[in-house]
Amino acid sequence: MTVMIISALLAAALYGTGAAVEQRQAARAPESSAARPRLLVLLARQPLWLLGFAVQVTGFAAHAVALRSGPLDVVQMLVAAELVVAVLIVRLWSGRPLSLTAWAAALTVVAGIASFLLLTTSHAAGRGAGPAPDYAGLPAMLGAAVAAAAAAAFAVAGLRAAGRRRAILLAVAAGLGDACSAVVTMAFSHVAAHGPAAMATSWTVYALIVGGAGNVLLTQTAYQTGRPLITLPIISAVTPAASVAIGLGLLGETPGNGVTGAVGAGIAVVVTSLALACLARSIPESPVLEPKKISPNARVAPPSPAAQPLCPAGAPR
Repeated sequence: MTVMIISALLAAALYGTGAAVEQRQAARAPESSAARPRLLVLLARQPLWLLGFAVQVTGFAAHAVALRSGPLDVVQMLVAAELVVAVLIVRLWSGRPLSLTAWAAALTVVAGIASFLLLTTSHAAGRGAGPAPDYAGLPAMLGAAVAAAAAAAFAVAGLRAAGRRRAILLAVAAGLGDACSAVVTMAFSHVAAHGPAAMATSWTVYALIVGGAGNVLLTQTAYQTGRPLITLPIISAVTPAASVAIGLGLLGETPGNGVTGAVGAGIAVVVTSLALACLARSIPESPVLEPKKISPNARVAPPSPAAQPLCPAGAPR
């Protein structure tokens, strides 16, 4: 349990830091590259984006350790704390203190995650009363497939939309994509424990490669809309909510306190999601001009904080 908590919180810190850096660059990419490999090619030319990506890769390693050590629903709620980290980093960049509303929302996020953790893990016997969750078999495959299909549907709709609607749909798609990646990563971590032979014949290896690349592209496309006050809270809320639904509905995870724990955990998820949204929206945008877009054929120096809209960054992965 200790390993899970420490690894998940470390992943949250790294994801939040990496996302804060990545979003600043992705918002400057031309819209014509949305959801295309060309977007990643353009971003890969930016040293600041590469730094953010490297930090997120390290966060992924910590996330995998957490998923191997504990249930999906608990780990994903802990990782949702990444938004708090991202907001704090943006505030440091801007030189402005956090408002009372932002502090209250941040404390509510922490309290919500702590409550969820207490309600779902306080009685270990509750989790062990039924069959052990199947983290690498058909239920996990089905959970990942459902999340991926839903993410693809929202992505297609988002790419056909414009403005605020585009940002909302792509953010939902990115959140579902994050949940899919978490399920696949958890399944892979359990298969990897059985050695190279098991990995070579497992669906998780190929799903991790394809899903990981697709999820990075989808997340950067959501960042690219340049509306972090819309995309960030939606991604941060959809990811843990979808993960909890998959864990409880398909993987066979059960709260440690039975029905009472399930109801309480559900309330904690809702409260935490609302607090995440409030935290993101408590960060005002600066009244500056639209940032200069990245040229497809040129390297652009990292933007200064004063030249960019104040934003809480984007979600990881």
